[in-house]
Amino acid sequence: PFLTCMQNRCVHMIAHLFNAPLEESEAAVGNRRKEEGKPYDKPNIATGANVQVCWEKFARYFEVELKEVKLRDGYYVMDPEKAVELVDENIICVAAILGSTLNGEFEDVKRLNDLLIEKNKQTGWDTPIHVDAASGGFIARFIYPELEDNMQVLKAGLEKTGRFDIVSKENGVPLVAFSLKDNTHFDEFQISELLRRSGWIVPAYTMPQDAQRITVIRVVIREDFSRSLAERLVADVEKVLQELDSLPARVISSNTIVTVNAIEDGKVLVAKKSALETQREITTVWKKFVSERKKLNDKMNGVC
Repeated sequence: PFLTCMQNRCVHMIAHLFNAPLEESEAAVGNRRKEEGKPYDKPNIATGANVQVCWEKFARYFEVELKEVKLRDGYYVMDPEKAVELVDENIICVAAILGSTLNGEFEDVKRLNDLLIEKNKQTGWDTPIHVDAASGGFIARFIYPELEDNMQVLKAGLEKTGRFDIVSKENGVPLVAFSLKDNTHFDEFQISELLRRSGWIVPAYTMPQDAQRITVIRVVIREDFSRSLAERLVADVEKVLQELDSLPARVISSNTIVTVNAIEDGKVLVAKKSALETQREITTVWKKFVSERKKLNDKMNGVC
């Protein structure tokens, strides 16, 4: 009961921030439709194909039809126009994301709202919008100029290499998502893997259906992400690129870096690193990083 109370308080806080009225739930909407003699046994929701898997689970477990707006090259969030085309009298809501997991972009909730108001006037329906706060719910109303500056440093550094396209947009949560312009030699997953050696954990993702040929590396810009960290990350990315470019001594497989052991009858014999070896390597890097930070802190403590 106490957790439910806390949850309701948080919902009221967010609603207050966005001046949003707290209206009836989806279940209450269903009961109201039943009382009005309208269809209620085949509910559906409309979302973009970039939604979190929790939406798919909800639709499956509660027997709600999930209508997904497909993504397309260069547009990796829900298209409001296409979403409104999916609206019918049985829809529970159209769900928009305030900070897509894939590239941090805010979906155009205002445009979606304007289109739904117009359609509701034409049809007499009352189609609500559910805004998934996702990554941006608690920051969309606030401004972090220093985060924006450091994010621009990172984006500029990556663009300067000439090897990446920036996929993330300006209107979104503070993160930088980028993809290789040419991934015929190696891909984003291998860059992500090698960056772990320098202590960076930057995940790589494949876009959803209809945009699955695009893979991105995502860097979330936290409040403590400084300009020096941005410059260091760019430098480490450049080192990884140089290593992957250098390949006589190494061969890249589909999902890992392998070391050449020998060549026999014109075939390359390789030995893949085991999971234990990879874990040991990561542990060694982190121990070195922690040790260096400790030395730096001890040195700074002695400064008057």
